[in-house]
Amino acid sequence: MQKLLKNHVFSLIAWVLILIVSVIALPNITGLTREHSNISLPQTVQSEVAQTIQNDWGPKQKDTYQIAVVFNKDKGKITDDDKVAINQTIDYLKNHQDKYGIKQVLGPEDNIATKKKLEAKDGTTWIMQINVAKKHAPINDVETQLTSAVKTAGVKTYVTGADVLQNAFTNSIQEGIKKTELITVIFIFIVLVIVFRSPIVPLISLLTVGISFITAFSIVTNLVAHNNFPFSNFTQVFMIIVLFGIGTDYNILLYDKFKEDLGMGMDRYQAMKSALKVAGKTILYSGSSILIGFTALSLAKFSIYQSAVGVAVGVAVLLVVLLTLNPFFMAVLGEKMFWPVKKFTGEHEDKLWHGISKGTLAHPIVYLAIMAVVVIPFALLYSGHLNYDDTDEIANNVPAKAGLQVVEKHFSKGMAEPTTLYIKSNHRLDNEADLKLIDQLTRQLQASKDVSFVTSVTQPYGESIQQLYVNNQLDTVNGGVDQARSGLNKLSKASKKVTLGANQLANGTDQLQSGTSTLQGGSSKLQSGSQQLASGLNQLNSQLSSSSQSLAGAQQSIKTNLEQGYKENLTRNVAKIPGLTQSQRLAVMQAAGAALSKSWASTAASMPDTSGQMGQLQSGVGSLASASNQLSSGAASLNSGIGQLNSSAGQLSSGAGKLATSTPKITSGVDSVNSGLGQGASYLTGLASSSAADTFYIPTEFIKSDMFQDSVKAYLSPDKKSAMLMMVFNSNPSSTKATSEVGELSQMAKKSLQGTRLEKATVAMGGESAKIADIKQVANGDFIRTAAIMLVGIGIALIFVTRSLLQPLYILGTLLIAYFCSLSISEWLVKALLGNTMLTWNTPFFSFIMLIALGVDYSIFLMTRYRAIEGGKPSERILKACGIIGTVVISAAIILGGTFAALIPSGIPTLIEVALAVIIGLIILVFIMPITLSAAVKLTYEGLHWNRKNKRIKNS
Repeated sequence: MQKLLKNHVFSLIAWVLILIVSVIALPNITGLTREHSNISLPQTVQSEVAQTIQNDWGPKQKDTYQIAVVFNKDKGKITDDDKVAINQTIDYLKNHQDKYGIKQVLGPEDNIATKKKLEAKDGTTWIMQINVAKKHAPINDVETQLTSAVKTAGVKTYVTGADVLQNAFTNSIQEGIKKTELITVIFIFIVLVIVFRSPIVPLISLLTVGISFITAFSIVTNLVAHNNFPFSNFTQVFMIIVLFGIGTDYNILLYDKFKEDLGMGMDRYQAMKSALKVAGKTILYSGSSILIGFTALSLAKFSIYQSAVGVAVGVAVLLVVLLTLNPFFMAVLGEKMFWPVKKFTGEHEDKLWHGISKGTLAHPIVYLAIMAVVVIPFALLYSGHLNYDDTDEIANNVPAKAGLQVVEKHFSKGMAEPTTLYIKSNHRLDNEADLKLIDQLTRQLQASKDVSFVTSVTQPYGESIQQLYVNNQLDTVNGGVDQARSGLNKLSKASKKVTLGANQLANGTDQLQSGTSTLQGGSSKLQSGSQQLASGLNQLNSQLSSSSQSLAGAQQSIKTNLEQGYKENLTRNVAKIPGLTQSQRLAVMQAAGAALSKSWASTAASMPDTSGQMGQLQSGVGSLASASNQLSSGAASLNSGIGQLNSSAGQLSSGAGKLATSTPKITSGVDSVNSGLGQGASYLTGLASSSAADTFYIPTEFIKSDMFQDSVKAYLSPDKKSAMLMMVFNSNPSSTKATSEVGELSQMAKKSLQGTRLEKATVAMGGESAKIADIKQVANGDFIRTAAIMLVGIGIALIFVTRSLLQPLYILGTLLIAYFCSLSISEWLVKALLGNTMLTWNTPFFSFIMLIALGVDYSIFLMTRYRAIEGGKPSERILKACGIIGTVVISAAIILGGTFAALIPSGIPTLIEVALAVIIGLIILVFIMPITLSAAVKLTYEGLHWNRKNKRIKNS
């Protein structure tokens, strides 16, 4: 048991168990990274306020991924067949919304607005906008599903948008981490083999650091999964770089001391204890400073900065592992750790640091002046311009990035990531007064130089609806006034004619009145004559009746006389015929009588029917008599009417006179009205052409129309208390121009609503440009505050380590000089090598915390060795310390620089730039640290009076 304790076997067992538990407990790193990779901002910034309003908007927008599907014809324009195929794809998604978690689909041909805005003017590209519920699936799965679903024959399809691009960035980081891990391990192994000339030491070092990383990363990721611990895309990669970098440095420090003590004749247990006491103390001091520095980041407000706190957890675990697990290998292996090396030498001086320190101690002011001349220009030439476009972190061949570039080429650059202005009021906005304010604000935003177009409830197509403006309405009114004036001109002319006619009518009525008097006399005579005629006709009718009877009697009498005379004449003539017998005479008489009857019948038939004619004549005379009576009655009525006409003619004559008098006044009135309308028309014409007429006015009935209600549904919230104005910039939404513009537009919107019904409304700008503007503001402010906290924390740690108030200032000053110079040089290199004109916005912060936190290590290495050296003057002690520690620092800088160099193959601009800045900063530190710290010790503890005193001693 004693041997097990002496050999620290239980430490090995404990860490093996901890490692197993850590591996088993590791959550899904890829999913965790995607879930927590989005930048979190304080709830008070406007992009977060806008996001809150959007989340309360309704189910179609709340908690959704906003995705753009791009249909592009690589060569030529989209054909009719292509349009059919694209619309079939869109219809498919609309019909299978549940399958893909889709809340809203907006196609290019859904309405006039989408046709104008979602179809490229060159006819080569269409865009479909989709909102997908976040709870449906992680964004990576959503992208995969949609990419497969939107494939369309004849065109290229891309799935892009802010959320998809963020996912692509996360994937790029994950791929970069895999490359970095492998390169880091290989590099460290090679360097350690070179340093120690042994394959065993590198394996032990990598093993201890590897256990530290896996354990720490498991702790951090579980804290993220269960306690919302700060996390970002960069947490994992920086934990790898820092832990493997400083872990290897600490191991070198520890193994060097162990090797040195073995060379001095100590056994492995004594050498182990000595190494832990001396090097372990330095490791604790150094690690504690780094731990304080990274822990201070927990006080940051910005999520990206907070996420670096994970490194602090890693450093804490690393210190425990190195100081508890390494003793096992030292105690068990002893000299065999350095196989095949058998000869162990002590410390040897580094010629570079020894030479720099010696020269500085001889001429401290001169060396400081030379250093200032060299480094200050570099520090001052840093521009400070940063690139906030995270899409530059993604390779151009990534589909989401390629889709974004297609949109930027064929539409406005801001089309894929529009900016949205939200207005949230405590009352409904679907009324004329509030809609007027919204329209006014829409037009003000549209007038901005960098804005391509703005859509809102009053301008759903990104264009003004002319019928809703006073100038257009005045044109209609002016047209009506012109028609009214034309009518009044005609009325005036007619009035003049009426005056003339009234005069003529007055004269005519006088003549009419005279004529009616004459007519009245004639009608009286007519009445008398018609009465006499009726009486004569009645007498004639009576005479005709009597004559008709006499005529009938005369005809009968004629017939009787004729028959009697004929018979008598026949008898005489028959009697004169000789030779006839009596019977023959009778037969002749009878035959003659029959012939006579027949002849008379024929004669009577041919005679006119005088009785019928007399009846008709009698009837006609009766009718004539009746008509004569009616004529008499009519003549009486006529006589009465003529009397009334005569009276009316008098009244008409009087009225005509009055009309003739009144119509000139009417004409004058009409002319006055016409003149007034002319003046009014002139005013309205002037008003219509003035700026005052360019005013929005919407009638109530138009608000209720189906056409406008479609716009209300699209741009007002379901409760009608929030409005949305969507802007598309001409420039890249992530560019400095767009992010500056969005801040100005937000302030303009708030000022525009001051003193109006909406002055108390919440106004917030959302979208990528607004988010970047907030990131810029929060990051810059938090960087300064966090840097100050970090420097103070490290400074306090240095006070305890150095037991001095001035030395921490020298150390921190040295680190800051290296930092600013490295940024300036990195900016030049990035422009020359990568073609980027600006550093990414994360580079300054991550470079700062890495250089300050890791660079302080080397200062602590030097100053702890300086304090460990006893006897002699301060300058002699610092010279010896520089010579001894120089080798360790240079080796550690090479290892740390090489570890950061492993970030370069990742292809991520931020990681490449941070790597360059840290490597350059480490190189600068290697050269200026022996200058600044040697000069500081010389001037602080000896100064000029020390030299004068020494001279006096020599002279005496």
